[in-house]
Amino acid sequence: MELPQKNDKLFKAESSPDVGAWLKAPANKFFLYSEGYKSAGDTLFEHCIANPFFNNSLVYPLIFTYRQFIELKLKEIITMGNKLNEIAEDFPDEHNILKLWKLFRYEIYPKITNEDKELFDNAEKILEQFHLEDPHSMNFRYPLTKGPVRRDSLNRDTIDLKNLKEVIERLYNFLNSLWDEISHYQDMKDEMIQEYYSQNWY
Repeated sequence: MELPQKNDKLFKAESSPDVGAWLKAPANKFFLYSEGYKSAGDTLFEHCIANPFFNNSLVYPLIFTYRQFIELKLKEIITMGNKLNEIAEDFPDEHNILKLWKLFRYEIYPKITNEDKELFDNAEKILEQFHLEDPHSMNFRYPLTKGPVRRDSLNRDTIDLKNLKEVIERLYNFLNSLWDEISHYQDMKDEMIQEYYSQNWY
């Protein structure tokens, strides 16, 4: 059994691409963060399905990583929507995914295009359920609530991991479709501006 050593360094620059990773990657940071957490959740889920012995311990990081993905993706589309609407803000310093969603749905998205009400309502119901289980991104990170009077952080006794994965996947597809839609509108806007200046520069 190895124990901490005197010269241990926790964070070192990569020695080989095979065992290293870029932290300050030039690619879209929000995408890398959100996709990283989503992929981590998927990896944990697949491990649980293949090794059910670990279900009762890996369920907490599994659900936390999915929640973190949702929070990051919401903050990204909020930032993108604000940019498209020419609002000089990025995202609120807020962990409440329901507040983030309602900001996007009711204040940002209506300035972009009309929503598919049934689809948006369905997505909102999923986010409401997640919010009820974990309103502040704490309940799947800690077994107890904050003091001074601590209590169990979770009220639910069991969860169907397969169902969780299926619903998360549908929400993932929906949020990505919003990302694609806003990106498309932003590209169109940028092209129009570029064309205008190219025709009126002189």
